[in-house]
Amino acid sequence: MKLKFLLRRSAALVLLVGFSLIAASTTQAQTVPLNDRAKGMDANKNGLVDRDEAQGPLAANFDDMDCDKNGGLDGAEIPAFFQGTGCPKPAPNAAAAKSKFPPLNDRAKGLDANKNGLVDRDEARGPLEANFDDMDCDKNGGLDGAEIPAFFQGTGCPKKATTNSAKKEPQKKAGKSKRPAGGRPPQNVKLDEVRLETTTETYSVIGRIAALQSGPLAARVNGAIESIPVNVGDRVAKGDVVAILAKQRLQAERQRIAAQVVRYRASVKNAEREMKRMGKLSKSAAFSRARFEDQEGQVVERRAQLAEFSAALRKLDVDIANASIKAPYDAMVIEKHVEVGGYVNVGARVVTLLNDKNVEVEVDVPSFRIAGLKLGTVGKVTVENGKSYRALVRSIIPNENIRTRTRPVRLIAEFEGDAVKMAANQSVTVELPLTSGNRILTVHKDAVLKRANGNIVFVVKGTSATMRNVQLGRGVGNKFQVLKGLKPGEKVVIRGNERLGAGGRVKIIE
Repeated sequence: MKLKFLLRRSAALVLLVGFSLIAASTTQAQTVPLNDRAKGMDANKNGLVDRDEAQGPLAANFDDMDCDKNGGLDGAEIPAFFQGTGCPKPAPNAAAAKSKFPPLNDRAKGLDANKNGLVDRDEARGPLEANFDDMDCDKNGGLDGAEIPAFFQGTGCPKKATTNSAKKEPQKKAGKSKRPAGGRPPQNVKLDEVRLETTTETYSVIGRIAALQSGPLAARVNGAIESIPVNVGDRVAKGDVVAILAKQRLQAERQRIAAQVVRYRASVKNAEREMKRMGKLSKSAAFSRARFEDQEGQVVERRAQLAEFSAALRKLDVDIANASIKAPYDAMVIEKHVEVGGYVNVGARVVTLLNDKNVEVEVDVPSFRIAGLKLGTVGKVTVENGKSYRALVRSIIPNENIRTRTRPVRLIAEFEGDAVKMAANQSVTVELPLTSGNRILTVHKDAVLKRANGNIVFVVKGTSATMRNVQLGRGVGNKFQVLKGLKPGEKVVIRGNERLGAGGRVKIIE
């Protein structure tokens, strides 16, 4: 009995050891090899970094990294943790994977973390992630080596090789498929037309308000300031007195000159009367030619003296009138330069006036823009409160600033009653035309996609979209000028073009 018991116990022990060895070899065969750095931790050489062998981040995150909970980390669990791709899926049978899916290219293989021959949804990156549902034609949750290039080449879903069992199925079952064979569903898109359009583009420059009448009033005679009946901020009309100089000295001098005028006027009459009397005696013996000629000279001299004093009298009248300084135009007093009691010489400033009802706009335009301007060109002036006014180019002044390469341009703005609200040197924004009715080919900005090799658009003909390279010019509102690549009347995709890849079938929506 004891011998039988011992033999049975020995047989059971041998079977237990055998199953353990088989399980160990199976587990080891299923693990992914460690990299060189992790191999340095594998002290027992079992192909895993066990818990007692883990160091640093592996030890700190061991439980999270040990996805299969076998007490060791393999060559798939470690990189999956640090790449943030989650637990790796069990590696499928290589022969089955090879026969089931078309092989991935080298770039896609780098995304296949679990080595199942597919780029799964959680492994997809970039365009694959954004277009995963459209690319996954067989809806198996992974992209194979045929689905990826088919999407980017715009050829639709690839046809799958049929198996022997599939060939034996009746044809009517194949006909029940809801999806048309050989392609993905058409992409919903919205279209816009490439057009030849007449454009009137503008450019903006900063200008200023310029008063046509402004400046200081100067004294025209010497004298003391007797009174200034205006203050800063007062409005004056043309002819209003703004300052009065002392006139007493001028008035006294006028009286003296006026007396001289009366004296020489009488002297001239006496000399003329004597010359007439002597002329009547020309046929008598008492006539003297020498005395007559002397009398003629006296008449001329007296007349010259009368003219001299008459002119002096008129000059004094002008000086007396100029002693009252008057406004030459409707304006506002913006500065006083003297006060009562001060003495001014001829040319000295008394007050400064500004006509705020008669203003223009001056703007410095870049020289290379001058060629596009002409007298009468219509522009727009916008003031600080946002209100805009129509303006016409009145003058292009031929004086270029050598530092800024600009020329002054004057515009007449239709301020009307708002002119009094403007201030001299106030900043305004002036919009001037860049082009005048030029016809250019345009495409909507939403139709343009940027690629590494340039700009592209998708041109639709029928229900097919084709990618085309285009060369663009300047922007015109919400469109680009087309220099090359498109023709008037062609339809381009402006919505849904980001999902077209290299083209394909489309469904047009409004």
